[in-house]
Amino acid sequence: MLDGIGPLRARVDERGTLLGASGIGSTAQIIVERVQGIDFSTIGKSFASRSLGTLSPADSVRANVAGAALSVRYSRPSARGRVIFGNVVPWDQVWRTGANEATVFETSSDLVVGGTTLPAGKYTLWTIPGRAAWKLIINRNTGQWGTAYDAKYDFARLDMKVEALAQPVEQFTIAIDPQGSGGVLKLEWERTRASIPFSRK
Repeated sequence: MLDGIGPLRARVDERGTLLGASGIGSTAQIIVERVQGIDFSTIGKSFASRSLGTLSPADSVRANVAGAALSVRYSRPSARGRVIFGNVVPWDQVWRTGANEATVFETSSDLVVGGTTLPAGKYTLWTIPGRAAWKLIINRNTGQWGTAYDAKYDFARLDMKVEALAQPVEQFTIAIDPQGSGGVLKLEWERTRASIPFSRK
């Protein structure tokens, strides 16, 4: 008998090991049953054999702007509680603009990007984030890992507009926003948006 609860009957084996208990008829109305021991070794091996998934999954964005087919293929890292710009992504250094492989931009038609004519083709996109200004680098080299930047293949370095976002963006995002005969390429992460206008030539 437990004070305030009522009768609780326990079952034990010959060694005094608790096998179960019943509180039926008490205010607790519980039944307790002993279960087999937990094999933590087997559970641990099971979890160890599972894939944790990609921290920065691959993604793509496509748009048709004034008849030009545009696409961006990139990987999307997450903030995961970290300070991104000025920390994970240092200021004033070339950044792969994503994660893993270099970010790839492709256009089926000639464009004018930030005032510079960009012939149809495939390029990689890199950036130099700064506290007050960003540079977009359009590079002719493709197929490389995101740390294999080579400035000798640069096609252009262009100024980007930088804005502070009211709400933080957890996962790095690239968007193509069509507007009339052109549009805006937007990069968003943490509380920062960097963008550059373009039009079909």
